[in-house]
Amino acid sequence: MEKLSLGVSYYGNRIPWRVKEDLAAIREAGCTTVVHTFSEEDHQFYQPAMEQIVADSHALGLEVWLDPWGVGQAFGGETYSALVMKDLKLRQVSSTGELLPIACPNQPAFRDYLMKWIDTCARFKPEVLFWDEPHFHIYPEAEGDAQPKLWACCCAECKKLFEKRFGHPMPDRMTPEVRLFKEDCIVDFSRFLCDATKAKGIRAALCLLPFENSSTINNWEKAAAIPSVDIIGTDPYWRPRQPDVARHVGRFSQRIAELAGRFHKEGQIWILNFNIPKGEEGKIKEAIEAAWEAGIRNLAAWSYFGASYISLKAEDPPAVWKTLSACYQDLRKR
Repeated sequence: MEKLSLGVSYYGNRIPWRVKEDLAAIREAGCTTVVHTFSEEDHQFYQPAMEQIVADSHALGLEVWLDPWGVGQAFGGETYSALVMKDLKLRQVSSTGELLPIACPNQPAFRDYLMKWIDTCARFKPEVLFWDEPHFHIYPEAEGDAQPKLWACCCAECKKLFEKRFGHPMPDRMTPEVRLFKEDCIVDFSRFLCDATKAKGIRAALCLLPFENSSTINNWEKAAAIPSVDIIGTDPYWRPRQPDVARHVGRFSQRIAELAGRFHKEGQIWILNFNIPKGEEGKIKEAIEAAWEAGIRNLAAWSYFGASYISLKAEDPPAVWKTLSACYQDLRKR
């Protein structure tokens, strides 16, 4: 049987002796992997604690992934970014000239910070760095609009790179060239991050946002073809818009499984474990089974104990955790 990876994300508590209790529960639930968030705040103030947490995770036999949670707001994560508050030059600029509270992936100073973040992570000796949903600023109201009036980024660095590639100034409206440029910038950003990860002897995982938008990667072949990407995945969370969980998760799982096979990567699917109404915990099993049927053997859930410690928590966190645990234990017996 191919390698089975069953994981869960963990964040919030940075008191190592308290974390040990949760790590033990994670291991007991059947997890083989734990994804620790490592935010800007953690990087600045909690490095010793994180080093101990990684060591404690390893002591329990858990594979450790580290996630740049909300760093620069250019990755997934419900946390604030000090980087974009302290250095306005890092910020993305909207099509209307507005400074946005998110770092531009093309800004050299942002990439310099991420190299320092990678250096710190390497000292902790994780198995994987998890590059979570890299993106330009997303305007939800523009989703599905072929020519949105609002988009990013139009900063000086992006304009310079656009003109160098296409031979003319960046237009102030969305065009096919602008859309292609933005997508290829995120691909280049992902390649930069994964190359730097591999240079440290660490595996690189890339998670793609599961929708089509000019602010992320829509042609997933470009991402899967990056040589330094080891694990390619997505997070097809079904709430709040997808009533048919198996169909929704299954469709994205098949897409990831096909890409993983074609480009010789490991495919990963994330399972919703937050914001679940009481009584709908059974949908977790539907999602897991759909991913399994598609051939996915690397599954991870966001987040530990139904995300009980944040406002996005499930209505019945113990029931969510019990359901996930039962599913993971079942998969380990197959």
